[in-house]
Amino acid sequence: MVCNWGVLGAGFIANRAMIPAIQRSSQARVLAVASGDARRGQDAARRYSIERVYNDYGALLDDPDVQVVYIALPNHLHYEWAIRAAHAGKHVLCEKPLALNAVESDEMISTCHSLKVLLMEAVMYRFHPRMQALKHMVAGGEAGELRFIHSAFSFPFDAPGNYRAFPQFGGGALLDIGSYCVNAARWLSGSEPTAIHPLFSYSHEAIDLSASAILEFGPHVSAHVQCSFAAAEHQVIEVVGSEAAITAPLAFTVWSDDTTTLLIQRGGVFERREFAPADPYQLMIEHFTDCVLGKASLLYPPEDGRNTLRVLDMLRARVV
Repeated sequence: MVCNWGVLGAGFIANRAMIPAIQRSSQARVLAVASGDARRGQDAARRYSIERVYNDYGALLDDPDVQVVYIALPNHLHYEWAIRAAHAGKHVLCEKPLALNAVESDEMISTCHSLKVLLMEAVMYRFHPRMQALKHMVAGGEAGELRFIHSAFSFPFDAPGNYRAFPQFGGGALLDIGSYCVNAARWLSGSEPTAIHPLFSYSHEAIDLSASAILEFGPHVSAHVQCSFAAAEHQVIEVVGSEAAITAPLAFTVWSDDTTTLLIQRGGVFERREFAPADPYQLMIEHFTDCVLGKASLLYPPEDGRNTLRVLDMLRARVV
């Protein structure tokens, strides 16, 4: 059985990663794409042999042959279109962050639950074999007892017309890329922070450009998270235990043809583990499709995305 997907939005990630990943999946295909930009929608349809193109998101939701919707819209539109998709009977894979805040995400979760459709945040990086290996290493005690996590994501942002530049559209570094950093700290610690300490923020024209914070996960584990639209391109996850330190460079945006590594330090001994190219987007799509078809249960239920937003809400309330 092949599951029919509809894609709301035909921007960079949809074109570069998600649509190709769906089309490569054995049990999924993109049946329809909707874009507010008619030319962009038509271009995506031609490039990826998509049968149906809509200039209106609601029209795609009205298509009875679409079973699953991937929401690739700006942050402020996730809530509205996830709710509308659920009422149309569509399962929903939603881009990060799940919503603008935890209150919105709670309503999304309750609506999808009551209407018996699945909802998952598109945390694609977790599906990569390297990140699965890192999670298993930490959980299995390969680094000893967990002590510290450092997660960072930054790049120089210079697109004043982009939605990331406007607070009303869910812009700002903390919500847009800080969500990755908080998400990773929560996932790798296997718990929720008990205390939060913003350390530094830099804002300009009503959006936060840079932020960092310490998250406490009990008396012996803490995480430092940092994100920025005003710093050099940089992504990393570092985990430090009582016996070893493990580093994942370029942690969050790995493409399907990228070879990846984990760097492990035990005292003066360094080990490099290499992972063959893999497509985390396709692995995520295949998992979610299996769940829709009743072959699996969600690895990452929507409450996981909501809990990331709770932390971001607390941080944003204290970022100046």
